[in-house]
Amino acid sequence: MIKQTTISLFLVLIMLAGCSTGEEEIIVNKESIDDIEEIKINFASTDVMFSPSETNELEAFLTVYDDGPGAILVKSSKQLSIELDTDITRLFNLSKKPTLEVKIPMQFKEKIILDGSSGTVTGKELIQNDIEIRSSSGHVKLHFIEFNNDVKITTTSGKVAVNFDEKQPNLDLDIQTNSGRQSIDLTLYGNSQPKKGLQRFSGNGDHKMQIVTKSGNIDLN
Repeated sequence: MIKQTTISLFLVLIMLAGCSTGEEEIIVNKESIDDIEEIKINFASTDVMFSPSETNELEAFLTVYDDGPGAILVKSSKQLSIELDTDITRLFNLSKKPTLEVKIPMQFKEKIILDGSSGTVTGKELIQNDIEIRSSSGHVKLHFIEFNNDVKITTTSGKVAVNFDEKQPNLDLDIQTNSGRQSIDLTLYGNSQPKKGLQRFSGNGDHKMQIVTKSGNIDLN
């Protein structure tokens, strides 16, 4: 009986996913960053891209193809959070999953936190924020014009790729991994070699980058 109920529920979810209109809609939310010291993006399983912008407000663009839940901006005390609910019907419509783009005003120089599960996190043209990313199986791709702040990336099996425009970013690198492959195309110094991982520095080593993963591959260049 339980097996039959599970199969029926599975079929219903597939039907619901197939009944979505399929038309693209971009939902825009904006919020002031006045007095905000931390931006948190709870992206669940949604792919998210964030980057600095010349705008005066934080802007969140959620692209959807159905009538499921959108993004909610919550401002409390010193934190501004973007909340995305996981809609299980979207798991069965892989070709048209929602995506989130967040544009963060250049004048915001505080911390950015991204927390989720399987969505891919992409950061472009980064230059000035402390960043913390927590994920399970989602990939992480970051591009730094300049490396001026601390970064911590924690993932279970997702791949991590970090690109620097600078030849010698001021980087204090700490990699902790069990079985993930490491490919590093940077000139690094130091002789500390943990059993599983790597500890080196580049430039003057002013800013810390910590990458913690169990099985995800790591590429830095």
